[in-house]
Amino acid sequence: MIYINQSLINKMLKEAKTAYPFECCGILVGSNGSEKEVCEIYPVENKNKVRAEDRYEIDSKTFDKIDREATKKKLKIIGLYHSHPDHPAAPSAFDKECACVWTEYSYIIISVRNGKEEELKSWCFDSEKQTLEEEKLKINRRKFIIGVSLIAFSFIFYFCIPLIFFLPLSLKVKAGSASISYFFSWGLTGIGIYFACKEGYEYLKQVVLKGFF
Repeated sequence: MIYINQSLINKMLKEAKTAYPFECCGILVGSNGSEKEVCEIYPVENKNKVRAEDRYEIDSKTFDKIDREATKKKLKIIGLYHSHPDHPAAPSAFDKECACVWTEYSYIIISVRNGKEEELKSWCFDSEKQTLEEEKLKINRRKFIIGVSLIAFSFIFYFCIPLIFFLPLSLKVKAGSASISYFFSWGLTGIGIYFACKEGYEYLKQVVLKGFF
């Protein structure tokens, strides 16, 4: 089983749709102890320009650079991801050949049809069967939900700040309270974006705008 945050899933889906009708690719960085967890993803350029519609290639220097960065963070490369334009999220013969080289990796494949994501699956090498088998992928939405909740609360708090001026307080106290509340609101927004990432912020913004228009 492999764990991954919703925000990272969203990034991969967006990249796959942007690259369509060609394959996108990237590197999965995380931990591989008692539980395999993706902590970061690194989108990289597909170096295969001849058959970019059904092949991907990662530059070895880029791979080594990301490996060094991961090591500094006490993480490691635990897999790769790429898209399949107008094909299922199942490993091709080429994918299986690659997996025979890096047998310890997870391989996430994103199926994109007509520019829209269809499905996302993870695969890992089965040493007994000597082939790729589907790996259970567990999407961790906890950080995403916490982040979106904090951002939502900060928005509500922000729009309530003007109510301070209706309280039976001196103008100086009102102004000071409003200023503190203003910075507190933006602080909550920042923490929320840290947890939910930009995707969470954009998702909530779309929900709010849809409610008004």
